[in-house]
Amino acid sequence: MTWQRSRLHWKRRSALKYKLDDIAEIAAKLADVGQATQRNLVLIAGLPGVGKTTLAREFVDQTDAVHFEIDEVKRKVVPKELVADAIDPPEYRYQYYCETIRKLPELFAGSHSNTVVIDETFPLREFRDMWRQAADHLNIRLHWIEIVCAEETVKDRLSVGKDRESHVLGDKAYPMYCMFKEMFEPFEGAREVVDTGKDITPQVERIVRKRSLA
Repeated sequence: MTWQRSRLHWKRRSALKYKLDDIAEIAAKLADVGQATQRNLVLIAGLPGVGKTTLAREFVDQTDAVHFEIDEVKRKVVPKELVADAIDPPEYRYQYYCETIRKLPELFAGSHSNTVVIDETFPLREFRDMWRQAADHLNIRLHWIEIVCAEETVKDRLSVGKDRESHVLGDKAYPMYCMFKEMFEPFEGAREVVDTGKDITPQVERIVRKRSLA
């Protein structure tokens, strides 16, 4: 799918409000894990190449959280020919988001700090709303982190040979960055912003203190 066709596809997408029909079952499984004083879910959003995974690992280092890479689910859901050539259609994105939310009881069970960190593009408001609604139903504190970074820095990071060989996008990362930039919807509501063109350690320290994630 070309860049232009991909943009058109997303503009024509359904205005469906995405939600999980089995949220009560997920809540029951989370209850079986045991009662926690407070569970925290840190969702890191941003365009390809801005440093989402690096930032997630910094949060893990500072909070002893569990980090889940959503690409593990994405590879099983999205046809291989679509992964690096087009933005995932909403129906696929819905599937792997749902599968990830269903994994939350397992992820929290493995977190000594009752904190789970997940990084993904999260480009659309209706899907962010689905995560917010799921967190509300599951009584989880949700923390949105938006990453920003200068495009020239991103372009350099996504260059072939910059340790990108194992990434799900491979050498198609920068064209995908451009496509996502066109359709990424601005955030609404509270979130923290991190500039990965600067030292991320003090930025994460500030968020950890402010959000009581330590």
